[in-house]
Amino acid sequence: MIVCSCSAISDADIEKALTEILSEPGAPLPTPGVVYRHLEKKMVCCGCAPLAVSTIYQKIDELAERGIVCPYACACAQGRLLKGTNDTAALRLIHGPSIGRRRTAERPAAVREALVAAE
Repeated sequence: MIVCSCSAISDADIEKALTEILSEPGAPLPTPGVVYRHLEKKMVCCGCAPLAVSTIYQKIDELAERGIVCPYACACAQGRLLKGTNDTAALRLIHGPSIGRRRTAERPAAVREALVAAE
């Protein structure tokens, strides 16, 4: 799926970048800016920002579930991304219209444990 048509970035590109970013020691917070810089691309019109954010969250979950990236690193990144995100509109952007329905218990066991440890 194409996430950004201006810079020709696909969800596979984002997944590869996240794998590399989250595998680094002291990994930076995987914001769209960090991911785009890692891909050596720039946001042009910023119309892709909402899709980029939701794709990043989705791919972090998938990488943790498949065990490609340390579940603790994924949970830590998600916790840092959500920290300070009290804006309901921003949370809906990240989690979609089902905000509040996804519970920690629905996450893989390793991610749940890492989230609890991070709190």
